[in-house]
Amino acid sequence: MASLDEKWKAVDNFKSVVVDRERDVVRVTKELYDLHSNREQLRVVTSSNNYRLTIPFAPHMFGSGKTTFYVTYLELVRWFSETSLSTFAWKPLRRTFLEKLKRASLLYIDLRLLKPTLPTEEKRNLEWAVYYLLIKAACLQSGLPQPDPDECFKELKLRTDAVVQKFRSILNIPSDQYLLIAFDEVGVLDESLDEFHFKRTHDGRVRPYNDFIGIISQLCKEPDLFFIVVGKSEGLNIYNYVASVSRVQLVFIPLSPLEKHSIVEHLEKSSSFLFPGSPKVSEILCHEDFSTSELAELLLELTGGVPGLLVRAISYLLLYKSSNNNFLLSKETFLIIMNSFLVTNYCVATFLPRLISLSEQRKRLLRMLTLLSLYRIRFDFDETVQISSNSDVFLFDLVTDMYLYRRLVIEPDRNERYEVLIPKLLIEYIDQGLKDDRLEWLLLQTLKSQSVDFFYESKCRILEGLIATLFYLHFSRHPTNSSMLSTLGQLSRVWNEMNLQFSSESAAYYMKSIHYTRTVSGTERMTFGSNDEWERIVEEMLEFEKIYIPFHSTFHSPDILFKLHGRTNEKNLMVGIACKGRWSRSGIRWNEILEEAHKFLKPVHDQVLTSHPTWHCMLIIMSTQLATNVSEDLNYSSRCYSSGDSVEDFVIPHNCELVILSEADVENFIGKDILSNLRNAFKSVDNPHSRNIGISTLQEIVLSLSKNI
Repeated sequence: MASLDEKWKAVDNFKSVVVDRERDVVRVTKELYDLHSNREQLRVVTSSNNYRLTIPFAPHMFGSGKTTFYVTYLELVRWFSETSLSTFAWKPLRRTFLEKLKRASLLYIDLRLLKPTLPTEEKRNLEWAVYYLLIKAACLQSGLPQPDPDECFKELKLRTDAVVQKFRSILNIPSDQYLLIAFDEVGVLDESLDEFHFKRTHDGRVRPYNDFIGIISQLCKEPDLFFIVVGKSEGLNIYNYVASVSRVQLVFIPLSPLEKHSIVEHLEKSSSFLFPGSPKVSEILCHEDFSTSELAELLLELTGGVPGLLVRAISYLLLYKSSNNNFLLSKETFLIIMNSFLVTNYCVATFLPRLISLSEQRKRLLRMLTLLSLYRIRFDFDETVQISSNSDVFLFDLVTDMYLYRRLVIEPDRNERYEVLIPKLLIEYIDQGLKDDRLEWLLLQTLKSQSVDFFYESKCRILEGLIATLFYLHFSRHPTNSSMLSTLGQLSRVWNEMNLQFSSESAAYYMKSIHYTRTVSGTERMTFGSNDEWERIVEEMLEFEKIYIPFHSTFHSPDILFKLHGRTNEKNLMVGIACKGRWSRSGIRWNEILEEAHKFLKPVHDQVLTSHPTWHCMLIIMSTQLATNVSEDLNYSSRCYSSGDSVEDFVIPHNCELVILSEADVENFIGKDILSNLRNAFKSVDNPHSRNIGISTLQEIVLSLSKNI
């Protein structure tokens, strides 16, 4: 048997089946049909020509599945012709087109092979280099020797029709059969500025993508020829320039990450040749006590559903299993295996040179993108980020450029927006390269603690996330310099008796559940925080020096929880923070404050404090706006109600305190400008996207957090 180290070198150790690409297939097919039905307008330039050429374009990051998608696109068309594509093909002309598309051929072009070539006078001509590469690729695909470029040029010159006829003849494809040409690795054009003669703009700049798309647009005039362009690049920047100069519209292929049901399908249909009979992956890795559904959930948690990371993670598990035949996978062993640096480097090693050498400017951008991911803030297709006083970049492109991922979200109003996705597998890798960036480490560790379904939740948690992060930074860095901790010390005698210095590195922890129970169908999670579970929560879940944000905070718990240890080791203080983001004129009222006190102070007192006489409990109300009568009753100052105090009809239980912070203290803690911008963003929508909030606000939040490091 080969050693395990030798086997790690191979990634493709199983036959991976493409799943969950119906939406992408339908979108591309519609665009190809659009070209087919309007091709005549491309050939004849008239004043009545209202057709704008559209070309499917996938400017995605490594592992998004772009290459696999177009290589299998025609096969997927055949799969979905009677399901997802049947609605598209309800008209006879479309049905005829679809039937011919099912019989089409594919020519794959790797643009990394694009080089200047002979003859000398044309060697830096991009158009001839592309034409020759088409012919060369056709020969390679047909098993024929590489043609002589000089002879090809003498035969064909730069006649498009002759070039098309030539590579059709090499491929033995009739002139009336559809041919799909897929250009891969289009990003190499960024590195070819010195190799070709590109057209220059009036200010002397070159636009290689515009030249390239112009060549394709000429090829699109030839009958029964279709194109897909893929590869990492500044997609949106290219999209805008090509649209304005060449009147060509690039249509983005979403290629969103896979969801759990698709990963289950992938495991059940893919097979591995590492084992006798090439059994299905699910049969190899799963068993009676560990279901395919459980494995899919863990893989989704680790990879975020990114196809390339998913395939590499599965490959690693198969190699591990092949070298440890008696090994049985479980949730516990999965986490032990997949959390090693070996797995991280195996799956994402291509990022290594990039993410360990970021400039300070790019580190700030990474922090901002991490905030977008952490708080699930959606952004628009055309949104920009200012990276210097005279330079902007599209957020869409920045995500790609920083080696992160996007997830397309179609909202109820049918608007398409995106979320930044940072898979947990990638978090492990980024940690290795940014050990000196404490803020980024904290944000990533907080993001890592979230379950992936929490990430996909629509509810926005910006306010409580920001407050939790600030509290952690104050506890772990300079508690004596914190005005908020000082204010709480002035209000509460018990607070002053606590040790406010966190000694260990930690992060905000998104707490989804308090325990797990195994069932036949998979893992059943008990939702956090019903009213009779506080003793279990306090004793089993709330460790020292960790800040928790419960998954479901509305009904049974505050928004933030942490526990402080007394300096004398005799007292413990259980702290809950209710973050009340009130963005309209109606601030939080007394009845809402008392509701929070009832659901937290009373059950914790009854279930925990009665049996632990040295323990205390505090509820802090942090509201962006208090009702007028509440502010007046508090004399516009923060106030602490202690044991035995009456607040309307609620009596503060023994060893409990209720702290209500004034608007001024909350504003000082969060930042006046930040709070003002959040207030404006939340006025009209519960889940604002980045344009509502303002990218500048997110950058300001990053700056504010950085000052507390």
